Amino acid sequence: MAHRPSPRSHPSPLALVLACGLWLAGTAAAQVATGDRLVDEGRFEEAVAAYEAAVAANPNDARARYQLARAAVYLADDLPPEAQADKEAWFARAAEAAELAVELAPDDPDAHFEVARALGRLAQFRGVLQSLNLAGRVSDALDAALELDPEHAASWHARALFHRDVPWIAGGRAGQVIPSFERAIASEPDVITHRLELARVLLERDEPDLAREQLELAVTFAARTHHDRLDLAAARELLASLP
Repeated sequence: MAHRPSPRSHPSPLALVLACGLWLAGTAAAQVATGDRLVDEGRFEEAVAAYEAAVAANPNDARARYQLARAAVYLADDLPPEAQADKEAWFARAAEAAELAVELAPDDPDAHFEVARALGRLAQFRGVLQSLNLAGRVSDALDAALELDPEHAASWHARALFHRDVPWIAGGRAGQVIPSFERAIASEPDVITHRLELARVLLERDEPDLAREQLELAVTFAARTHHDRLDLAAARELLASLP
């Protein structure tokens, strides 16, 4: 008598779909992890490719999209000055990726922050006075991130830069620069960039002793990533230049 296969011998179409979805999600997560490592190593073009692969595997992965935005900003920053058109295109692409991430994950403060970062860098590239229309969008994105996470250090850092660089008519408030940096430091006391940028502001305001305090702390912190190493080198150089 011929063997008749059990009804369970073959997976159902739904099971196949679920299995495929899980495989794609796992692939996307692996690509995001690869992209994160490449960013930490300063290999931004490769990181962008990894995040793009993650988005292709799972278009609904919000983190893949906002990490793609971050890497695209870093890649644009690293391009030579003569590559003006490419820089602007990468900043615009970063903003698009971050805004799509917000659509997918409106409750994720990191997604809103990456919108602010990308639009802020685009505005700086074009010139603040030529980009006043972007200032409100940057501010709104930072407000959204901080409403979701009041201790979001990167957003406080960006808020400080916003108040430093944006004119009063577009929302900048000089009196909020140092308090915003202090909020970033309170959330991440051992992050070099917060103290370095605060020190630069203090020097601009003729407060060398306070700047020195920040730099002396900054140079004691471990540099974990490519940008940490750049910031540490800058902090050491600035500290050495003080009288």
